[in-house]
Amino acid sequence: MKNEWILKSYPKEGFFINLNLNKLNIPYHIASKIFWSRDLRNQEDIQKFMNVNENNFYSKFTHMNLAIERINYALKNNEKIGVFGDFDVDGLSGTALIIRLVKNFSGKIYPLIPKREQDGHGLTKKFVDAFKDIGVKLIITVDTGSTSLEEIDYANFMGIDTIITDHHLNDDEQPNAYAIINPHESSNHKIQNDYSGSGVAFKLAEEFYKFKNIEMPDYFTSLAALGTISDQVSLKSENRKIVSEGLKALGKTNLPGLRELFIVSRQNNSSVKINTEFISYYVAPRLNAPGRLGDSEPSLQLLITNDETEAKLLANKINFQNEQRKNYSSKAWDLAIPIIEKQKHDLILAVDLSDFPLGILGPIAGKICEYTSKPAIVYKIDSNLIKASCRSNENYDLFSGLSEFSKNFERFGGHKRAAGFTIKKELFDDFIFQLKNNAVFSKLSSHENKKIEIDAEIDVEDLTPSLWKFTDLLEPFGVNNPEPIFLIKNLLPNEISKVGKEKNHVKINFNRNGKKIESIGFNLAEKISKIEQIDIVFTLKTNIWREKVNYQLNLIDIEKSQRNSL
Repeated sequence: MKNEWILKSYPKEGFFINLNLNKLNIPYHIASKIFWSRDLRNQEDIQKFMNVNENNFYSKFTHMNLAIERINYALKNNEKIGVFGDFDVDGLSGTALIIRLVKNFSGKIYPLIPKREQDGHGLTKKFVDAFKDIGVKLIITVDTGSTSLEEIDYANFMGIDTIITDHHLNDDEQPNAYAIINPHESSNHKIQNDYSGSGVAFKLAEEFYKFKNIEMPDYFTSLAALGTISDQVSLKSENRKIVSEGLKALGKTNLPGLRELFIVSRQNNSSVKINTEFISYYVAPRLNAPGRLGDSEPSLQLLITNDETEAKLLANKINFQNEQRKNYSSKAWDLAIPIIEKQKHDLILAVDLSDFPLGILGPIAGKICEYTSKPAIVYKIDSNLIKASCRSNENYDLFSGLSEFSKNFERFGGHKRAAGFTIKKELFDDFIFQLKNNAVFSKLSSHENKKIEIDAEIDVEDLTPSLWKFTDLLEPFGVNNPEPIFLIKNLLPNEISKVGKEKNHVKINFNRNGKKIESIGFNLAEKISKIEQIDIVFTLKTNIWREKVNYQLNLIDIEKSQRNSL
């Protein structure tokens, strides 16, 4: 199916910016379109965006002072502090952050992380009992806790105070915790910045250091950036500053665990730039791998160790587990393909992968959704229960669709594009049948083309190193600040080669004033078969190999030009 290309709105007449762009040799019309499409439409907003590290942000959390005073009391009185975090990168980064905070002030800290398969998400009475047995007097949750009403009441009954640091929504009754630090702490008081779980933990640490009148070490920002990037929250406002400063700190980190993890993630290319792409596609999957296979403990230990030898051993172990995860994923995908084919006329796909770890299901659901442009439910049978991970696209509100059946679920949570649930086995077939029938009345039935929003149409002559350097200034990229997408029409390739094991990728070379411009298009080989004039949609990619810079186009889509072929 042909994708729909949409040029974003262009600046209104009279829009003017003065950022000395002439020094970068950037055509004004390109820069103005990119700023305009990001809703940066006056000089002040653009300056704040470009110089985000110079901006000061302050978020007023209602219970922040309570939390700081309670932690300080625990430290002064030598109380044991427990920290309970989630098993993904956001939760692990935030948990490591709290562990380092307490240890830096000579406190006693005891971490617990649930196992995905055995425990699921969230604080349970089992973990409260475990903390009680250790002698913990204060629990700090990270990236979880906002919906743990019964568990917090149970902790109170057991004589344990709880500080919740979380970013998940809960507009219902709030837990009776000692303090709640959450940007969505109540329906009538919401913090402007959409922090990740590690971002909220970072704000607590930041305020505690201010309370102590001590400068906070850079590695706190590093850990917050890891979680913020991995959890794909908006990179506007303070999140942009956290990630921007965090990436700089990560580039020179003195945390041995991260240094060793970067070495194995760079795969013998020490010149690889540490940016959001590197964290998202190379570092985060490795940190997530142990938890996806059963136990995230190695990843947490990697983030908190100060021992070089232990760091190297943990990084290699995590890298090995990531290879195991990839092997599982490959086998799961091979099994899923024929199941998808049998359901090719269905609007929602349901795939049984009972022989695989629970942590593999979510990524496979995402891959199915991307491959088919349809929502996917990937599940496994566990005794008399079915546990599922689901992914969707912009055409279907997954959370809303599943919410109609919430009374049938043993556990349920998520948002528009991703969700998970547990349901009794005997209810599953009827539930899937009804869900697929309901989808007929959604946007899924309209078979809309995939939409690609384009920042600017440019000419091949605009592809100068200066354009790559300008887009670098817009980093870090992520949610609400995507990489700029460009369009060039009527371009004639001078070389085409299909690459990859299945020859499903394509490399295309062009000429610009006698110089070769290289491009790569993943899963786009079927879009071009011969040398003819084409229109291309792409982002700019900078590859560095052994300190040699290579500028490349990352193709998103290709179409035959409307002009006659040459």
